[in-house]
Amino acid sequence: MSSRTLRILLLLTAFCAVVAGSLVVFGAERHLTLTNTANAGFDAQARAVLDEMASLRGAQQAYVAQGQGTAYWMTQAAQHLASVDRGIAELANASSSEATRSAVQAAAGSLEQFRALDKRARQYVQNSQSLMASDVIFTESLSALTTAGGHVGAAAENERAIRTAESGGLRTRQLYAAAGAAGLLLLVVLLLVPVPESDVDVLTAMRALTESAPLRPPAGAIPPKPRIGTASEPLPAAEARPAVNLTAAARVCADFARVINAGDVNALLTKAAEILDARGVIVWVADTPGVLLLPMFTYGYPAAVLVRLGTISTDANNATAASWRSGELVAVAGESDSPGALVTPIITADGCVGVLAAELRHGREMREDVRALATIFSAQLATVVTPVAEVSQAGLVDRVAT
Repeated sequence: MSSRTLRILLLLTAFCAVVAGSLVVFGAERHLTLTNTANAGFDAQARAVLDEMASLRGAQQAYVAQGQGTAYWMTQAAQHLASVDRGIAELANASSSEATRSAVQAAAGSLEQFRALDKRARQYVQNSQSLMASDVIFTESLSALTTAGGHVGAAAENERAIRTAESGGLRTRQLYAAAGAAGLLLLVVLLLVPVPESDVDVLTAMRALTESAPLRPPAGAIPPKPRIGTASEPLPAAEARPAVNLTAAARVCADFARVINAGDVNALLTKAAEILDARGVIVWVADTPGVLLLPMFTYGYPAAVLVRLGTISTDANNATAASWRSGELVAVAGESDSPGALVTPIITADGCVGVLAAELRHGREMREDVRALATIFSAQLATVVTPVAEVSQAGLVDRVAT
């Protein structure tokens, strides 16, 4: 991406996404802390109320115990009951849902019932009716206090479930915010990374090549023999012909990138030749020592002709060898009774491994768009062509036949 303004906008977008995601994450974390603190506080208050209820129950039962001071235990019971009242009120204020408040209110109702029963038990004790007092204390009062404790426990359990669900929702929000910010940041980084030339859109690359300066034969090239070699004099103007089909060329380039077996190359070479309007195409591949060029893939020539051609020495005085040595395009101008030719090198990271030689008509070898397209096809062949071991004439016949 080369637009400076667009790059700045993308950077600002990524920055804003990171800031927004961070705010959501930190805000949710703060809310989580408050939620966990409130949950722990509610649980602690509920346990305190239950403890006070247990103490209240013991103090009330001491009303009828032998050898105990009745007045003392009644005072203790009143104090515990007051603590339970305060605890119930605090639980009601800390409740975060209607269900929790309903449970706390139910506990308060059971506590009011216990208060009335405790008043009756005190009257029985003061009237020396221990049996009646014991019946109220160990049956009705105990049941009311147990019911109140159950409601307090239910309120604590319900509040815990609500806080847990709320915490889970906050964690999910944090995850989505972080993932969204990270995903957008990654997308921006990918958009800002320079794209290698090999990944540039094929059609764009073709247009750039066709708009470049005219290609020239390599410096120091050996003067050619008739029909083969570099042009030593100004080349005639090419006949006006329709432009090459860039869409079809792009499809061929994409197909070259998907080649798995060498047997698929000939079919693609046929399509490339049709786009170039070439009478014949030969892919010459160098041997491992770099001494010979062998016709490995072909279009438009019978196998017998290729066998007669045999191999070409890389030191030979012709366009094919010259292109391989120089690593540059070599053009041979056609004549009235003979076609022209283009030879483009096939270059990999290890150097030139072969050349693409195309026999052209109607002066197409002089057109910049055709030269550019031949160069692109050579670049695509670099992904499937590798140097070969030196072969005998019999081996060459077998290779050509297949």
